Amino acid sequence: MNKNKIVKDTVFLTAVELVMQGLSLLLNIFITRKLGSDVIGIISLIGSFFMFVTIISSGNIYLSSSRFISEEIGKKTGNPNKVFRYGIISSLIMSICTGAVIFSFSGVISSDILKTPELGSTVKILALILPFCSVNTCIKGYFTAFRQVSVSAAGGVIEFLVKSGLFAFFAEFMITNGKINFLTAFAVSIAGGQIASCLFMAVLYFKLKKNYETNCSIKFKWFVFSSVPIFLNSIVTSVLSSANDALVPLTLKQYGNSTSEAFSQFGIFEAIVIPALFFPSSILCSLSSILVPELARERCADNPDKNACLINKVLKQTFEFSIFTAMIFLCFGKEIGFLMSGDYFAGKIIAILAPAVPFIYLEIILEGILKGMGKHSFSSLNYLVEYVIRISVLLICVPVFGFYGIVASYLASNIICNISRLIMIMKITGISFNFSDNIVIPLLSSVLAAQAAFFAEKLIIEECSVIIQTVVCGMIALLVYIAAERMIYKTIALLSHSKKRPET
Repeated sequence: MNKNKIVKDTVFLTAVELVMQGLSLLLNIFITRKLGSDVIGIISLIGSFFMFVTIISSGNIYLSSSRFISEEIGKKTGNPNKVFRYGIISSLIMSICTGAVIFSFSGVISSDILKTPELGSTVKILALILPFCSVNTCIKGYFTAFRQVSVSAAGGVIEFLVKSGLFAFFAEFMITNGKINFLTAFAVSIAGGQIASCLFMAVLYFKLKKNYETNCSIKFKWFVFSSVPIFLNSIVTSVLSSANDALVPLTLKQYGNSTSEAFSQFGIFEAIVIPALFFPSSILCSLSSILVPELARERCADNPDKNACLINKVLKQTFEFSIFTAMIFLCFGKEIGFLMSGDYFAGKIIAILAPAVPFIYLEIILEGILKGMGKHSFSSLNYLVEYVIRISVLLICVPVFGFYGIVASYLASNIICNISRLIMIMKITGISFNFSDNIVIPLLSSVLAAQAAFFAEKLIIEECSVIIQTVVCGMIALLVYIAAERMIYKTIALLSHSKKRPET
């Protein structure tokens, strides 16, 4: 396992992801102010529907192709290209069949299921591009398996730039003038991004692919049946995630908001709050996507010690990073929300959701580890339990407590299910959980960092603007956090050394 390669790929993907998420945030802010937060709320729901349909049509071929191609590479003799062809064939069959069904029943879907007859043309456009989505994601999985993450990232950048550029153009020049419906504009933008990325990735594949003369170690039938747990995992996640998203505006309406207010708050939640909370997690998302093929490769090469060492290190770094980030959101959430949206509502929600951040971030890494170790069935079952808990708490608490109910749903589901994920990982790898390194020391360091930041805010830069206060205090908190953590570890090392020293 090339640890330097993992670090380099993670840093590269994180940089790309941060840039795209930053641009996405700017686009969300622009659209929110141009078209209204209620439009963002509706678009977010349509986006969830599209993601659900995409996963159904492709069987989450990105994960299947990256994992099984990586396993084929890890074997002494194998033919990864043939495994890739299995992925292309299976995903194309599924996407064409799914697209044909959705296109044929677009009127029923838009009127009876989505309760919006105007979505008929939007659904048809989304159905037509499903084969492009499947091929696109399969090629990305191929390059990820070969550790050519820059190629996969390039496809994602092309898709994002075309999609975002088109929708920004429509919002500025055509939607406000009534020349195009914002729903159709959204669908056309997605189609443009997917087609451009697919063509770009296909050209790179034929240019960069490696040739193999050896026989493939698996058959097409085995590939299909082994992909079923991955597919079911994705279905469970997508269905329940879409249901959870759809219930947020409904339960906010039950809390006392009007329909417009509910969609408006949901729009701010999806366009400002969630992107802000997930923005720092780019490094973890990048690392998780790299962990799946790396762990799968070492598992097939029968290197359990290397996997255990990597998992221990990744877990420690995840806890350190997520606990510090949660502290930043808790202390400066209101200022961050104000800078992004121009009012304190988004900032208030960011601060409220801050305690859930470590659990949300931890889930990203734990799921990557489980999938890399081949535990897709457990992952599916755990996701089912997680969303049952989340949706149940959402239905009970949001109508009574408003957005505090969303916090309760995230905390309840993530605490219970991440504990079960950790137990499963410890069971299959033999690692032990270090409570002091993973919880106590990061928490203590975060408390010291928060106190230093508050002290600086009150005594040093109280008269500065909000953005200067937030940036400077955040940097001070980071420096104090790193220094405090190192000081604690050095103190522990000295105490341990003094205990071991024999008496004279």
